Amino acid sequence: MNVLGSSFENQFVKVKVVGVNTAGKEKLSGGLSALNCILEKNLQGVKHFAVDRQDVKNLDGCKASHKLRLLDMADERNLVRALRGANLIFVVADEVWENIKAVALTAHCAKKVGAPVIFIAGGNFEDAEDEIIFDALIKLPSENFALDTCKVVQNFVEAVTLEGQPKLDVEDISELVKNSAAVVSYGEHKGKNSVVKAAKAALEHAESTADNFKASKKILVNITAAKANLSLEEAQKLFKIFKRRAPDAEISFGFSIDDWLVRKVKCLLIASQ
Repeated sequence: MNVLGSSFENQFVKVKVVGVNTAGKEKLSGGLSALNCILEKNLQGVKHFAVDRQDVKNLDGCKASHKLRLLDMADERNLVRALRGANLIFVVADEVWENIKAVALTAHCAKKVGAPVIFIAGGNFEDAEDEIIFDALIKLPSENFALDTCKVVQNFVEAVTLEGQPKLDVEDISELVKNSAAVVSYGEHKGKNSVVKAAKAALEHAESTADNFKASKKILVNITAAKANLSLEEAQKLFKIFKRRAPDAEISFGFSIDDWLVRKVKCLLIASQ
């Protein structure tokens, strides 16, 4: 079992989230609803961008201060320029096939920046992997897509910015997802045995997403919880659980302290083959 180090630089991590509109003028798409939800959290170091293929007027229902279209090469250059300086980039879209061109162009622009691109996809994503470039994938159902996306992004930010020891470092994430395609999953639980149950929920999400989670070679796990719920004993329990599900994986743990959670525990999992 590996435990990660501590990094002062994590406090200054820059995360950029791009919500892609996959609906018409009359409806707010899931990607933009997710962006609105994330904005309400006022997360440290996070900037928000809304993108439409045709017209920024289609983004009126989104509260992001940065709204861009992707109609020509000049628009693409503007998006790349806006995303520069990020340590992590999230591209968020629900019902991807409704506007696959906009989603693919957004991901392509994000990839040019050089930071890890984590794609959060909802709804009908089958076969879209061949159309879209990304480093790590999170698949979520369309039902509750905005709220679930918000939870994932918030937990990423908490994992690298909250105090804790040992810590998941943004460089650990970058190294893992840029060297091979990764799967990201999330779980949470409140109440008795919440650490173990949150981890099992993340495992179940990963196993339902990855083609062969058992063959994972490296796994990063971050637990966010109140200080009283974090211990080496809990880490040892989790290590055994993960080893049973992915016996050949190198497993590293980080911990983030949030005493406002009280009995609730969040688990973020990044696995790569």
